[in-house]
Amino acid sequence: MSEELSPTARTILGFLASHPRSGYEIREAAKRAVSFFWGVSDGQLYPQLKLLESRNLIEAFEPPGGPRARQSWRLTAQGREELLAWLRLPSAPVQTRDENLVKILFAANLDREETVRLIRERRESFQWLREHLGTMVPQAAWTEDERRAALPTPGRIRDYGLAFAQSAIDWCDTVEAELTGGTP
Repeated sequence: MSEELSPTARTILGFLASHPRSGYEIREAAKRAVSFFWGVSDGQLYPQLKLLESRNLIEAFEPPGGPRARQSWRLTAQGREELLAWLRLPSAPVQTRDENLVKILFAANLDREETVRLIRERRESFQWLREHLGTMVPQAAWTEDERRAALPTPGRIRDYGLAFAQSAIDWCDTVEAELTGGTP
């Protein structure tokens, strides 16, 4: 392929690997499954669907018995090959953008009370994340056959998020205790 696919295009291929979906279903699956570590906006999604179709990596079809206006997409054999080739490549290094952490880095310019406020703000954010992830049911929209055929990775990604959130909460507890003279 002459031009490399965007990360959004590759994410779309991944969502279509388990079963065909409409653009709306891809968007909703992305919100549920990857929104905390990967963004897929409508402005990216629909142009990328057309690009993937033009490259014969996905194809449009009308699902039987479905609404006529809802176009669904499925992976082609070439699209599956492209997805597998990408999955086998080394991943890019992890990069995180975190404004609160940058503020904490420069908190020496604040008084102790304001710094504690930043730590508490961070804790609340991760408590919300932990609570939200705790309500998620990986593979809930999949058929029983799809669940049986799949590896447990969607549940493990949820577990990773829960452990990550708890680790950040524990860190906040420790730092706040250091700043206030308490014990974590």
